[in-house]
Amino acid sequence: MKLKDKVAIVTGAGRGIGREIALLFANEGANIVVNDIAYESAQEVAKEIENMGRVALAIKADVSNSFNVNHMVQRVLEKFNRIDILVNNAGIPLVKPAEEMNEDEWDKVLNVNLKGPFLCSTAVGKIMIKQKSGKIINISSIAGINAFPFRIAYCTSKAGLIMLTKVLAIEWAKYNINVNAIAPGYVKTEMIAELL
Repeated sequence: MKLKDKVAIVTGAGRGIGREIALLFANEGANIVVNDIAYESAQEVAKEIENMGRVALAIKADVSNSFNVNHMVQRVLEKFNRIDILVNNAGIPLVKPAEEMNEDEWDKVLNVNLKGPFLCSTAVGKIMIKQKSGKIINISSIAGINAFPFRIAYCTSKAGLIMLTKVLAIEWAKYNINVNAIAPGYVKTEMIAELL
C-alpha cells in the first residue's frame, strides 16, 4: 500500500474523476475526506471507502467559499490531526459562445475551477508548511493548454490553474510540499454525459 494511513482530501469526490481518485487512494491505504457540494453523493462514496476498511469523512463544502473551506480543514484536523494530500478536483464546465456569456456565468466557472483550488491550497498549505511535508494535485485539463471554442471560461480557469500550480510548487518546495497538475482529456463521467 503506497499511501498507508495518509490523510487525503479529494474535492468534488461525490462522482466522476474525484470519486475514482478517492477510491483509488483508499485502495492504496489512505484515509479519505470526501468533499462534495452534493452531500448525499459524498456520503455514498464515504461508505464505499469504509467498506474497504479505511476511515472516511464526508464533508459538504463549497470550495469557492472561504468560510466553507476553512471549516472543512478544521474538521479534518479535528478528526485526523494532519493532512498529507489535497486533490483539487472540483470543477464545472460551461459551453457557450463568448459573446453570449454573462458575468455571473463567468464568475461561477472561475470561482469553482480557479478560486476553489486557491482557497483549498492556501488553507491546507498552512498545515503542510507546519508539517514540512505534503502533496497537492490539481486537476486541470487539456483545455488549459489548448483553446476550445465555446469554452472561454473553462479554458481560462484551467490555464490559470496550471499557473497557480507552478507558482505554489516554487514557493512551497522548501517546505517539502510537492504541487503538481495533471491535464486529462475528455473522460466519460456523468458530468460529460450531461454536457454532451
